[in-house]
Amino acid sequence: MAGRLVNALGAAAKTAEAFSDQATLRHMLRFEAALTAAVARAGLIPKEHVAVIEQACDPDLYDPVALAETARRNLTLTVAVVRALTAEVRKREAAAAASVHWGATSQDLIDTAMVLQLGEAMPPLLADLHGIVAALARLARRHRATPMLGRTLLQPATPLALGQKIAGWASDIDRATRRLEASFAETQILQFGGASGSLSALGGKAEPVMKGLARRLGLALPPAPWFAQRVRVAAFAQDAALVVGALGKAARDIALMMQFEVAEASEPTGAGRGGSSTMPHKRNPVGAGTVLTAASRAPQLAATIVAALPQEHERALGGWQAEWPTLAALVESVGSAVEAMAEVAPGLAIDVDRLAASLAATNGAVLAERATFLLAENMGKEQAGRIVEAALSRGGSFVAALGRLERELGDEKAMLGVSPKFVDRLLADIRRR
Repeated sequence: MAGRLVNALGAAAKTAEAFSDQATLRHMLRFEAALTAAVARAGLIPKEHVAVIEQACDPDLYDPVALAETARRNLTLTVAVVRALTAEVRKREAAAAASVHWGATSQDLIDTAMVLQLGEAMPPLLADLHGIVAALARLARRHRATPMLGRTLLQPATPLALGQKIAGWASDIDRATRRLEASFAETQILQFGGASGSLSALGGKAEPVMKGLARRLGLALPPAPWFAQRVRVAAFAQDAALVVGALGKAARDIALMMQFEVAEASEPTGAGRGGSSTMPHKRNPVGAGTVLTAASRAPQLAATIVAALPQEHERALGGWQAEWPTLAALVESVGSAVEAMAEVAPGLAIDVDRLAASLAATNGAVLAERATFLLAENMGKEQAGRIVEAALSRGGSFVAALGRLERELGDEKAMLGVSPKFVDRLLADIRRR
């Protein structure tokens, strides 16, 4: 697994911690402790074994390197962890060792640990996403009617309100966040089915054990085990990638607006932020770049999980095993993108003078569409088009070359059209969700 240095741009520290060796062991051993308590409560093992096993469920007692080596020889980390836990319990009380992992199978432990890791990682990210949306919404409201040069196919287009661009970012990030919240909630369920999903080893005590285990772990109890039904996981992965993509859209625009030749926006400043290893003058868009790094990775990670959906029979070979590390990398990518944009969004600076200069640099050519339609009201679109084309061909100021409509084309409110209202609608739609 890549270390923190290699993965510095791939994972935020807080998110990475949820999938660290220590956290992985903590959640796996939490499952084992809860399972022991549930089966003891159901009368399947002696109650005095519970305290012994719980004491052995201390992640500091185990060597992740040795466990990983054993896992590769058994195609699952569960075998390594359960063997090590059993040995640790046996040191304390030999009879209690027989009560470890009672009635469970490898996938019960792995899937539930994965779910618990998501439960640790996601709530702070979702809260930060709502903060990003709120910060962008405030900025959009402030620039509800600030004119800027629209750009299509990377070339000058008609003007619009800067607020519409920013509200558009906020709207899509909010929409993707709401989807992710819903799919995350669907993952917060227990996996417990025993060898092939029937829990026959527990006999008539299966129901109380399931309910007790779910309650102790704070997870919902699904209608049945979901060993090979992975749509919940795949939906979460897809929605995670959508969030990163929505953040990436904002990041791409910000990076383009930060280009020296444009200079319409700038990320927050700070000591050493955006510096170059060799060029002292550089101020790189580091936040946007971090988001775009995640946006390059997330779709492929999500695709791996979707590709694993056709799983064999009751429990899968290969596809299921590919999910856990891929999902961890995906959530770490989400965390990296969210952390970066959570810093950029509230501190994004707008240079209104540069926005105006970009518009002015077109010499009014971007008003040609509006001029065409104003003239067409009296002479038809074809003749109006010929007049506008002739004015454009003369170069210099388009309005001067046109020799008419100076008042109408100078009306900033009319130039923005419905753009400010679109800002209002986008922000209202965010509030309604």
